[in-house]
Amino acid sequence: MKATISGQNGEIQSMREIRYADAGMDMRKLLLCFMRKIGIVLLAAAAGAILGGAVYAAVRTVPESEREYQAMLKIYLDFAADETGEVYQAYNGYTWNDLMATDPILDVTMGYLPGDYAREEVMAAVKAEILSDLRLLTITVTTHEADTCDRIADAVGRSLTDLGNTAKEFRSIRVIQTAKAKLVVADARWRQAILIGMVLASAFVLTGMLLYYVLDDRIMTASDLRQVTDAPFVGYSGAGGRLEQDYAANLACLQKKGRVAILSLKQKEAVSEEKWQELCDADGVVISVAYGAVHAVYLGYIIEQFAIRECALAGLAIEEADGRFLGRYYGLRG
Repeated sequence: MKATISGQNGEIQSMREIRYADAGMDMRKLLLCFMRKIGIVLLAAAAGAILGGAVYAAVRTVPESEREYQAMLKIYLDFAADETGEVYQAYNGYTWNDLMATDPILDVTMGYLPGDYAREEVMAAVKAEILSDLRLLTITVTTHEADTCDRIADAVGRSLTDLGNTAKEFRSIRVIQTAKAKLVVADARWRQAILIGMVLASAFVLTGMLLYYVLDDRIMTASDLRQVTDAPFVGYSGAGGRLEQDYAANLACLQKKGRVAILSLKQKEAVSEEKWQELCDADGVVISVAYGAVHAVYLGYIIEQFAIRECALAGLAIEEADGRFLGRYYGLRG
């Protein structure tokens, strides 16, 4: 919509087009707003790291009754090979795993254990395998109790020693290394859990901030005003330094052309009829918008009232401006 507005003496004229958010997003402003809130992102990342670690700890914690312990034996097998060498090669990982559950070995193993141990329990707990050298047998005992684990491992070692002394296939069998029962720890991924928590929390906060700033139409810079109207921008009052000087010079320039009234626009303060009369009697009006406190749609509404009341809009300004933010926005400060 176009409006042609002339002051009483014709010295200040304006033809202003009212626009609503068709100028695009001010990425520089958006970036600076994000930088001002970087502390929130860091706090969210820290909270996410703590939460990620806590969730991982809760999921990873195993009840006492379900924990597993493992003991390990290294057994040296001294074979007594016959003339064909068949005895030496007959023993492998699969054979030993089967042999441990057979009666000759299992019976001896059970004889070294208290009477309350079940054969099925011992068979399920013991695993025998040849990892590389056929002369080295690895026995792994896994149970839910450390004491039980150690007792079964000791009984297995003694039964195999007896086998080496009695079986013709061996010169001897001896235990060369013993590892006492230790708690089986699940794969620790604390770092991944903490990192995932940090990333998710940061992404959530950043997305929320992005939506907030995209939807937030509060006026902070001249680019925000251009999304509403093409009226001249007079400058920033209260910003200090060069920006303040430019505002004073521009306002003085307008005042030389005619009598200029200033409307200090607040979001929640209505314009009284007396003020409207003062504005319409002037040769032109500068609307001074409160920094970060007035929404663009509300400014558009006020400008519409100017057209209806035939008040000349000479320009727009932003008052009580944040000089530090604007200095960075315009590159006037480090």
